[in-house]
Amino acid sequence: MKNIFYSTRIACFLLLFALNSPAQERNRISGTVINATTHQPIASASIFISGTTSGTMSNASGHFVLNNVPAKGSFELVISSIGFNTYVHPYNADTLPLTLRLNMTPKATELESVVVEPWEKDGWAKWGKLFTESFVGTIAASKNCEIKNKKALRFRFSRKTNVLIAVADEPLIIENKALGYRIKYTLEDYICNMKERTLLYVGYTLFEDMVEAGEKVPRRLASNRKHAYNGSIMHFMRSLYNNTLAQDGFEVQRLIKEPNLEKERVKKEYQSLWRRNIGTGSRMIMRPGDGIRIVSDSSAYYSSILRQEDFINVINPVLLTADSLMSQRDSSIVMYFPNYLYVTYKKGEEEQEFLTRTADVRQPGHQRSELVLLQGNPILVESSGTYYPPQELFALGYWAWSEKIAHLLPVEYNPEQNR
Repeated sequence: MKNIFYSTRIACFLLLFALNSPAQERNRISGTVINATTHQPIASASIFISGTTSGTMSNASGHFVLNNVPAKGSFELVISSIGFNTYVHPYNADTLPLTLRLNMTPKATELESVVVEPWEKDGWAKWGKLFTESFVGTIAASKNCEIKNKKALRFRFSRKTNVLIAVADEPLIIENKALGYRIKYTLEDYICNMKERTLLYVGYTLFEDMVEAGEKVPRRLASNRKHAYNGSIMHFMRSLYNNTLAQDGFEVQRLIKEPNLEKERVKKEYQSLWRRNIGTGSRMIMRPGDGIRIVSDSSAYYSSILRQEDFINVINPVLLTADSLMSQRDSSIVMYFPNYLYVTYKKGEEEQEFLTRTADVRQPGHQRSELVLLQGNPILVESSGTYYPPQELFALGYWAWSEKIAHLLPVEYNPEQNR
């Protein structure tokens, strides 16, 4: 009986292996990482699917295997290695399994002597706070985030253009104890234009769950993750895809930005008058319709107008449905809209820090954001909440403040499973 039982177990194991093998084989990416110049294999290269927890390293022969990769959607396979330019291979899960030969080009050695602005000697001491606040964020969760390898960052500041540039010599390791993730971030670009008040950073993320597989997520982490998810762009895109905007608490309206003509008039008239009366020591007041007069007691109207935005938001009161924004293209869902979208999340309030940062003196209200397609091109939306190309969609308002590293979640995050 013992032998029969043992044989039965082997038979069952072989049956399960036979049933599972095709799926495992299908959801696989394998290949070899090669130096494009020397044609030699690159060992210890980092290979990962951006935005997910799927990653591995190449062995001494440059070979790698990624098993159990996401079986649905479009992704970017990222290969990075110190001294080489980052290699990005976009792919769709429909093309799995993949076997790739990845040729990485060495980075060109920068000649410091021909660079107008040198790297800052004490870059982190000078720019670390600004970089952390703009990159990691100032949301509540950011207080429990730490960049573990700060020395990998270098900074260059141009006094002429008022632009700060940051580069990282290796992937940044960010430990987010608020959400329970360790993030490896391959920073490709960071440009902070202080004159124009714009920020651009581009990179690729690999997540490591700090909760061991099979263990229950602690209540605090589960709560923080759900807070970061609720009202996020990921949440919004999933709601769009599933046509559940209203149920999930989102209201979407069309928005047009019209020039603030009164502000333009005030600026022109003030500049003209200032040139004529410079040095008089008088202050100016402006009233609608009667031009500008110099008075000695007040400039309240002038000040109030110049504090206004350059554009006035004109919001259509009609609420949009997902169907009015999405269309089917082959097997994909495509999103397109003209001008702007005004998105209100009604199931969550703004954090007080957002109002402090924007100098908005009022009580916290619903989270309100704006979306614009920078080049006017449609984007592909996945069921996971990801969208392509990501650089096409630009967010303003609350999302511009909240969608930072401290609130990043992996593609696999499921609020129902608290992982």
